[in-house]
Order: sequence, then C-alpha cells, then structure tokens
Amino acid sequence: MRCFLIVGLFLLAACAPQYVPGWAPAPEDIPSLETQLRDRPTNRDVRTLLGTAYLENRQPEAALDVLEPITGAGPELLALLTRGGALEELGRLDDARETYERLLRLTGTEHPEIRQATEARIALVRRRQLEADVRQSLEREAELADRQTELGTIAVLPFVFEGGDPRYEPLGLALAEMVVTDLRTIDRIQVLERLRVQLLLDELVPADLGEVDPATAARSGQILGAAQVIHGRVEVDDDGVSMTAALVPTRVDAARSSLDEQGELPAFFDLQKRLVLALIQEMRIQLTSAERERIHERTTENLEAVLLFGRGLEAEDRGDFAAAARYFRQAGEADPGFGTASERAGDAEVLASQAAITPRHLPGLVLARMPSPPEVPLSVERLRLVLADIDGLVPGPEVRDPGPELLGNEGVTLGPALLEIILRWP
Repeated sequence: MRCFLIVGLFLLAACAPQYVPGWAPAPEDIPSLETQLRDRPTNRDVRTLLGTAYLENRQPEAALDVLEPITGAGPELLALLTRGGALEELGRLDDARETYERLLRLTGTEHPEIRQATEARIALVRRRQLEADVRQSLEREAELADRQTELGTIAVLPFVFEGGDPRYEPLGLALAEMVVTDLRTIDRIQVLERLRVQLLLDELVPADLGEVDPATAARSGQILGAAQVIHGRVEVDDDGVSMTAALVPTRVDAARSSLDEQGELPAFFDLQKRLVLALIQEMRIQLTSAERERIHERTTENLEAVLLFGRGLEAEDRGDFAAAARYFRQAGEADPGFGTASERAGDAEVLASQAAITPRHLPGLVLARMPSPPEVPLSVERLRLVLADIDGLVPGPEVRDPGPELLGNEGVTLGPALLEIILRWP
C-alpha cells in the first residue's frame, strides 16, 4: 500500500532525532525531543540528546535536570560529557573537572573521540580552575595571612630581565622555569606551579611596572601558602650575563639572603646550575648523590632554544596558546633534544584547540564526529523511536482515499515492483 511506500521513503530521513553517531541535536530539535521524553521518560538516548540540545541552547540548568537520572551510575559517556559542559557553563569548575575525570575512567579504547575530547577538556578546566583559585586567594588574603605554611614549600617568581637588548628578555621567565624544574628533583621541597605564581603576580603587580620588591614577594608567598619565595634578576650586556637571586621568607621578621652568579653569556647554563645549588645550600638542604646528579642534568644547552622557550611561556601566560605552541615547537626545532619544549608544544596545542570550543558546543561536536559503526542493527528501542517519528509522516484519512484501501488494491499494478520494504523486529 502507498502508506508503506511513504514509510520506506522517509525511513532514513526520520532517523533524527535519535541517538545515532554522526548526528548531533540542535535547539530546534528540543520540542520533538521533549515530546519523545514525555512518551518514553526512561529512554536514556532521548535524555542524552535533549540534554545536549538544552546545553546548546544556553540552558545548562535544564540540561543538568534532564540528565540527572542517567549520570548517577553506569557508563553514560555522552550524558557525562554533556553534564561536564553544563557545569562549566555555570562556572562550577570543580564539579566539571570531577565529572570529566569520572568520564575518563569509564571511557575505554572503543570510544577514542570521547576519550580524546575529555583529556583535552580536563587540561583547559585545570587552567581555568587555577585562574579562579588565584582570584579567590586574593579575596581571602587577610584570612590566608595567618595560616601556617609548610617549611619546604617554595614559590619561584619570574626573574626580572635587565639589559638593553630585548632579544634576551625571555630569559626572565625561562630562568624561573629552569629553577623550578631543578628544585622539583628534590622530594623534600614542594615547589609551587610557576603558572600559579605568575597569575597571582599579574593581579598584584601592574603590567607596566614588572618589578617585584621583597615586600611583594613575601606577600605573594603568604597568599600562595609558600614558606619561602625566590625572586631575582638576570642581566645581559656586553660584559656577559649575571644572575641575582634572593631567598625571601614569608615571615616578615626572618632574615633574607642574596646570591650572585656572573660570567660570559655562553656560560649561562653553568651559572644557572651554580645558582640553584647555592639556593639549596641557603635552604640548608643536604643533597644526596642522586639528587645532585639530577640537578646537573640539562634539558638543553642551546641558548636560542631557551629564548624561544621563554617566548612560549610569555604567550602561554597571557592565554595565547596558539602562539605558545609555535614558540615551543620552534624551540624543539632549534634543539631536537629539548624534549621539554616538544611536550609543552603539544600541551599548548591542546589548550588552543579547547579554548576555541565553548562548553555548550563540546558535546555536540563530539557526537557529530563519532563514526557510525558498519552493519550494526538498531536496537528494538531505537527502532521504536524511528517508527514513532515516521508515524507523523503517514497521511491521515483526510487526505487519503479509503475506497482502494478497503478493497486492498491501492497502488497495485501489473508492472514489476520498484521497491520492496520488509520490517522485522529483532
């Protein structure tokens, strides 16, 4: 009969909305999905798609409500991804990160699109969390000033660059990162993340000033929870390079110490190691042979690579992840053995790609990229969804001629059949 022909012709077109890889719902699909959910409130596919559509339509609260029944237990991967995006939209970064980390634990190798997107998203959320934590710490500065800090907790501030040649200006950030890397080889020292320190300084010190005096250094340490702060200067001129570092306790009444190293510019890497060892001695830490050997290890001895690495850090600090990735990549090309630069390039590329995706768009993009598995039949429930949508496309009695239908000969001809459709329940 003609109605079966109509069903067959519209079968593929009516597949949306339902959970099929390679297709993502849009805000205009919300009314249809809401209708389906009222008819089938326990259907997980409909809930997942409706939550994704709500998020896309800037309704994160509605997305969380509709997803709540299916994200409490079980590997509901896409539902968890949408939940994470909704929590991000609402600024609940801790909850978003926890959701993404749970999703990562549940995701196996059979869902690489979801796994890759989740890993990348966690990296960006960590960055956003760090920024939020620094702002909250500033708001609680009076409260944090009275807390007890761990004696082995160190914050390394960026070194201030001095010199007439701006080409060497990136040495300030690069030198601080090198000091952090060396100090982290000692288990008895907890070195705060350089980015956390930089984000706080961006709030405390005007960008056009760039100076960090001992009082600001001590204040930074108190806010960050560090017992001691390292800050200093690096100067490059015609006579060579000099490095000055100060170990500033966050307690105002404690004594401060200052260290100096200087030499020819090609000796930059020797001077940096000597400065770190002098700082450790000032901290009254006795190094083991293994620790001393690790500190003497060098990730690079190429000054041009270090300068490019420093420019990458500058770009990363201001949130320009694409530029940071380029500089890190160039540093790796200047010294192919500079593995740290290559690793940071990959990290920056991930951040750049994720920063371009808003949380509300993330689930839809992942869903649209998932390939359809070949020759996988629809489940009974999903086929019911398809047929329910098709039902609305079958002409009603007001536009059909009931006579031929009653006689059972509508559409019957003597010619060969052009299309035969057989529907069987699995």
